[in-house]
Amino acid sequence: MSRSVDTLYRQWVMLSKIPRYPRRISAPELKNILSAEGYDIDMRTVQRDLIKLSASFPLNNDIEGKKHYWYWIEHATTQDLPGMEPITALAFQMAESYLSPILPHATLSLLNPYFNRAKEVLNNASTQLKGWPEKVAVIDKGPALIKPSINPDVQTAVYQALLEEKQLKGCYKKRHAEDATDYLIHPLGIVNRHNVIYLVCTLWDYTDIKQLALHRFVSADISSEPANLLSDFNLNDYVIKDHQFSYPLSSEPISLKILLDYEAVEHLYETPLTENQTLTTQEDHRILLEASITDTHELRWWLNGFGSSVEVLSPLSLREHFIHEIELMRIKYLS
Repeated sequence: MSRSVDTLYRQWVMLSKIPRYPRRISAPELKNILSAEGYDIDMRTVQRDLIKLSASFPLNNDIEGKKHYWYWIEHATTQDLPGMEPITALAFQMAESYLSPILPHATLSLLNPYFNRAKEVLNNASTQLKGWPEKVAVIDKGPALIKPSINPDVQTAVYQALLEEKQLKGCYKKRHAEDATDYLIHPLGIVNRHNVIYLVCTLWDYTDIKQLALHRFVSADISSEPANLLSDFNLNDYVIKDHQFSYPLSSEPISLKILLDYEAVEHLYETPLTENQTLTTQEDHRILLEASITDTHELRWWLNGFGSSVEVLSPLSLREHFIHEIELMRIKYLS
């Protein structure tokens, strides 16, 4: 390999290892990374490369004592090799349209460089592609709730701790609590539910799993200590199989039987409630839906949404729950 090509590869590795602000990396840390990649160079060469690269790329550095910390400028456009194709740019535009209503600003800011790069590609493309953003719309179900505000520094610390499997020192204020409490947190996963981002974790030396909403963090700092991970924990099972974000009311599935007006059930032919559901037309033209499903608060909210278009037949405990709810509503509306 020629000297010029070797230098080009080395400098490209350097660029790929420099993080975006607010994260930073020191010249000695970069030297260690390059050594691990097989580049045996001295500190002077690293510093000279950084100065040269900062003249052509949106890099900046902070000086603390004798150390220089380098980073990509926060809103710098991404540098991609190979270049972003128009079809990829279209995918990013669609992703932005979908994600903007459901993700908090702090999360979207992490993706903005890619969205901006996609806009640049489309602006330099054909006339038809330039009009693409006006041809995509995303509709939310129900009223759009305003997303809670998340401290960007908190979100960065939480995500970094999760990715690096490190402990997190967090100051957290529970809902309705007057004061915040300090926690030692072991991150396990991130879940986005109805515009709220939750950190799934354990606390201190306990093994019971908790859900902490990111917008309730007052502060968060990543620790150098490794997190205590649960060997048998699987986030996908926790969310989907165990229904922990649907708030289960039973440990075993129930045999659900409900009668629905045809207009209410029509969409369930195309988007079933479960894979095992059956729909049977009755003599009164209502549709009997039968399915095996976990009884959760979310299921009951869903059934409530049908109003008078649904009648719960079984299990009996669920039917009695709705009879009780109807009686409470009757008292409130007719008293």
